Amino acid sequence: MVPKVAVIGQGVIGLSSAIAIKQTIPAASITLFADRKFEDTCSYGPAGLFRLDFMKNKEWARASFERYAEIERNHSPKETGVKLISGHIQSDDKELLDNQDRCMSDIVYNFHWLTERELKSMFPNPSKYAIHYTAYATEGRRYVPWLGKQLQNIANVEFREQKVSSVKELVDSDDFDAIINCGGLNGGKLAGDDDSVYPIRGVALEVEAPWQKHFNYRDVVTFTIPMVDTVILGTQKQEHRSDLEITDEDRKDIWQRYLKLHPTFKNAKVVSEWCGLRAARPSVRLEHCKNISPSGRNCHVVHNYGHGSNGFTLGWGCALEVASILSPLI
Repeated sequence: MVPKVAVIGQGVIGLSSAIAIKQTIPAASITLFADRKFEDTCSYGPAGLFRLDFMKNKEWARASFERYAEIERNHSPKETGVKLISGHIQSDDKELLDNQDRCMSDIVYNFHWLTERELKSMFPNPSKYAIHYTAYATEGRRYVPWLGKQLQNIANVEFREQKVSSVKELVDSDDFDAIINCGGLNGGKLAGDDDSVYPIRGVALEVEAPWQKHFNYRDVVTFTIPMVDTVILGTQKQEHRSDLEITDEDRKDIWQRYLKLHPTFKNAKVVSEWCGLRAARPSVRLEHCKNISPSGRNCHVVHNYGHGSNGFTLGWGCALEVASILSPLI
């Protein structure tokens, strides 16, 4: 009997989960549900730099890093959006950087602290401390469609544009042996038992700055990330805000903060703008729950949402865990 799996969500978390399931359970038939175009999702965001804030997510991040290394070795960034870059994070808050050291110094490449001489010679307005490392940046608008193409070339995978109101709706349909909830901001509502999910509003400007080859951060809200053709300038991190219109106040705030860090950007040309809502909660929810379908058979639900701004950093590692949970069950 062919195991039938539903995946709710076609962003980076949903597509990664579907690929990992097909690799682990090749016989599975997978249906991916989405109620909106990819361009209207958070995964369409222009850039995701590998960066980690919580030790409890470390092994998921490590698995994702190894996956990006494999992709970057074998495929063009033009195709996948995955690019190897180096850069710096500056801060006056040493504990913030100590935490980055603990979380990822043994995962990324070339991690080290900058000396006082390096700080003064490299930056016009340096912070007290800075770290350097090399890692992968992922351009969502290239990477997620590339994942979709991988799935389109695999048998027994269906993409369905259909609104799903709840996980229970699919359980009650009696059509699936397993349901993966990758609903992002709607993940808690789909689950029906979680009201802890909230939006974090993010804004980014895409600029022409071909001279910028390294990522450059001050703390975690002011940064540039070089991508395949442009450079991303950001950001806002506004909790519990869900408005998507980019305001003059947003633009002014981002520019003023970044120009203090890197004045040479004053003449960089803006080519596009992006605003999206990251799905946050106190911690990632990756949890298996068993349900009973109307016919009395087991229907396994795995929730996989609440990654905040770390969807690309954690996505593949979480997908592997979803697949490992399902493998002995269906």
